[in-house]
Amino acid sequence: MESILLWGLGLIRSVQTIANPSFTVFMKGVTNFGAAPAYVILLLLIFWCFDEKKGVRLALAIMASTWINLGLKFALHQPRPFWNEWDPKVGMVKESSNGFPSGHAQFSLTFWTIVASWGKKKYFYAAAVFLTLLVSFSRIYLGVHFPTDLLGGWVLGALILTAYFLLADKIEAVLVKGGMRVRMYAATAAAFIMILYRPSAELLIPSAVVLGTGIGYSLTCHYIHFSAAPCFGRRGAAKFLTLLARFILGGLGLALVFLILGKLEPGENSAHYQLFYFLRYIILALWIFTGAPWLFQRLGLAEIPATAEDPF
Repeated sequence: MESILLWGLGLIRSVQTIANPSFTVFMKGVTNFGAAPAYVILLLLIFWCFDEKKGVRLALAIMASTWINLGLKFALHQPRPFWNEWDPKVGMVKESSNGFPSGHAQFSLTFWTIVASWGKKKYFYAAAVFLTLLVSFSRIYLGVHFPTDLLGGWVLGALILTAYFLLADKIEAVLVKGGMRVRMYAATAAAFIMILYRPSAELLIPSAVVLGTGIGYSLTCHYIHFSAAPCFGRRGAAKFLTLLARFILGGLGLALVFLILGKLEPGENSAHYQLFYFLRYIILALWIFTGAPWLFQRLGLAEIPATAEDPF
């Protein structure tokens, strides 16, 4: 394994021979585009403004991918190229987690391939591959991943995509048939299983979001009946302004909830820290999937359907 990592380190050094300040700024922007905050923004945009059902399915797929990635990082404890025992000089940015597998490579492949499948055109898949390779290359250029980390991320992403395309429709059919309670029980069971592996702060986030998403979207389906389609048949500028208002108000609400919970958070040495950390992300998910849609309807930014039919 050491010889493979040394080969990878040599490749990183070769790639960095093309480094210049402008290209480095561009590569840092690319790597940030493949980071968690960028995907959160895109998921909010999809759920609130494009298609709520696709948004929920994509969010759950990304959370499962996150949990698997972080779990393997903890279990395998593989190095980063810039760690002291390798070559600190190659690291243009710093990362605190272990190296294998690459989350950027895994999430980019998973996220953009699922999005491309909605378009059902070959060039959408070509764009997904291009974005995945671009983000992955940025990790080599910036010296934060060995090539084997990227390969591991791609393989995991491919496995997750295979499971998604084979099982997602079947699982959804079971949940629809079971109704709201079954969906809530399923979300609770999934979160519990995720916590059992390792109840650390990082791994609590995906489990909490899965639980909050499952409960929140079930409540929305049963009581709120939110649709991301612009209300009252709005077109053109009116449609754009409606969707923009949703995104801004929803995002401001999310930031406010995050700040309030941050003020209430006990210190890391508190016995209740991990419990509060878990509850924080459940509440944030509840805002995204229940609170914000309810607010949109109250403000006339989304329709309140006359039917009580469960549209899950």
